[in-house]
Formats: sequence, C-alpha cells, structure tokens
Amino acid sequence: MPYYPETTVVMGLARITRERRLPPNAAPRPSHTLLPGSTAEAVNTVLEGDIFREYRILDVAEELRLRRPSPEQLAEIIMVKEGQRALVGQELARRGSGRRARVLASPAEGQVVLVDGSRIILQLSERTLEIKAGIPGRVEEADSRFVRLTGNGALIQCVWGNGGYVYTSYKFLPEGGFVALSKQDPRISEYRQTVLISPQPVDKGALLVAQQQQIAGVVAPSMASNLREFALQLTFPVLLTEGFGQRRPTALIYRLLQDNMGRQASFNASVPDHWSPDRPEIMIQLPSEGIVPRTPALDQPVRVGAPVRITRAPWDGLVGEVVELPTQPQRLANGLRLPCARVRLPDDRVEWVALANVELLGQPV
Repeated sequence: MPYYPETTVVMGLARITRERRLPPNAAPRPSHTLLPGSTAEAVNTVLEGDIFREYRILDVAEELRLRRPSPEQLAEIIMVKEGQRALVGQELARRGSGRRARVLASPAEGQVVLVDGSRIILQLSERTLEIKAGIPGRVEEADSRFVRLTGNGALIQCVWGNGGYVYTSYKFLPEGGFVALSKQDPRISEYRQTVLISPQPVDKGALLVAQQQQIAGVVAPSMASNLREFALQLTFPVLLTEGFGQRRPTALIYRLLQDNMGRQASFNASVPDHWSPDRPEIMIQLPSEGIVPRTPALDQPVRVGAPVRITRAPWDGLVGEVVELPTQPQRLANGLRLPCARVRLPDDRVEWVALANVELLGQPV
C-alpha cells in the first residue's frame, strides 16, 4: 500500500506558482486589477481592497435644506450612485452653483451602499488592505479578488514563520556569531537591512541583537518553543527551517543558500495555518536560461529513488535516497516493528528508517 509522507519542497530550480486572494470581508478596488501576461516584482501590490465598518446615513434634504424634494430634483442633486467609492471631502450632492451652492461632502472614505430617496447610506472604510505579489513572476490569471503568478527560482519551504515578509539580499552570520554582530555600529554595518542566515539555533539574545542591529530578517534551523510569542511580536521575519527545539540544520538547505549568495530573495515567514495553503518559505529568483523548470511534485507516495529528509534522531536533518521499500514492517534498534524504508545516507551508509520519520522534498520523479 503506498505511503504518502509530508512534502517540504527544497529545490535548486523550480517552476513556482502562487495564488494571492483578498479575504471574503474585503471589498476589492478594481482599478488595481492586473492584466494576464504582465510581470510583477515581489514587492508590487497585486490586490487592493477595503475592510469596512460602521454605516453613516446622510440625509440630502436635511443637509441641503430642501423641502419635499421630488425624485427628479434629487436625481439632479445627488452626484453618486450605489456601489461607488467615496473619498474624504468628495461631493455627494450639490444644490445650486457658484459660491452660494450648498454641498454635502463625504465625512470619510467609504462606499455608497444605498441611495434611497433623499438618503445616502455610506459604509466607512476601516482600513485599506494591500496584498503583495510575494514572488517575482508573470501574471497568469487575475481579477479584482484573485491573482495567480508563476516564477522560476530556488524554493526552500520552512517549518515555522512569525508572519513577517521581506524581499532583500542575505548574508551568513559573521564569524563570532551574534556576539560579534552586537559589537558593530548598526549605522555602518554591512549586515544592516539584510537577512541573516544562522547555521545554529537562535535564542532570545540573538533575536534582540538582530533587532538592535536593524537586521531585515533571521533564518535559523530552530529556536526554543517558549520564544514563539516573543518572535511573533518582532517587526522582521523569523524563519525556522527545522522547527522548535535544538535541531540540526539540513545541509541541502544551507548549501542552496550558500550557492546563491548575492541574489535577492523573498523571505515569506507565513505563520503555519492548517486552513491556509501558504507555508513559510524562501524563494530565490533565478534565470531559467530558456528551459522551463519542473513544478514541484506534491502529494506523491514515497518511491524507490526518491530523495527524502529524515525528521527524527539519530539522523534528523540528513537528506538521503530511498533504495528499498519492503512490504512488511521491519524491526528497528528500539525494538519496534514499523513500516520502513532503506535509505542511503550522505556517507553512503544504508539504514532502516521508519516511514513516519521521512518527508519528501518535492523533487519530480
């Protein structure tokens, strides 16, 4: 029977497709609709909408001192229609002309939801919502509420993020770690406004140094779970490639980051959500040199020849290749009999690994 493990995409070059949507409670601004075939940078706003709150009822007859106005007179005076947006100070109705004209102006930004006789019902805008592209790419499909983009690059999906986002360059932590970094002048530091890649787990002190040094973001293998709430309050993205605790970094991930030093990257530290397709991830834009890269394979069963990452000790963080998939459970060193795979490790050893302790890397096979 096929076994479908978790898939965490780690690919040096992939065809990446991402969808951006306005939430259901946001009213779109159609003027920001993109055209299919156009290109978008990672920091471009691709969708814009408004979250509305209270209603305001404006009586045109009362405000403009009209006595029993006829429907024809109101149609001539009222200058907005249902569904139209209204800006602060925009004229909603006008009686007369010149200096003596009486004007009813919008008290706030919002949307005209109803024009009923002499009444204008305005729903005020609570805040404007802007959704960024997140990755540089080509617009494949778009309307006022939805955009689908595709791009080429290295993709590294992570385990956890604190909700931040930045598109910038990155550097590895200097020799001496965060202690050495804390002694630099943030006004002239070469690490200012760049993302720091740490090959070691981070603690609260390291995150405080990053904040003081005006670092654009932090990528690390792991951190203590009791730092989760603290990290959520930080203004820069924090990405964990392995998760919480004292975890060993995956060599493949850090090799990809090292090989692409000097390039701009998208660091999307989405907070993991069971109901959301978004995952914390790093995307490094790369030229495809005329070749269309392959799309990561998702929801695939484990097969012989598939690259897998081991997620539990004693080989956690190591990437190996499946060389055998027996149909019967195997006895492990701890005495348990479990469904297993024989995996060739980086040092060419072949070991039994429980299928529950492996994840696929999204590599098409």
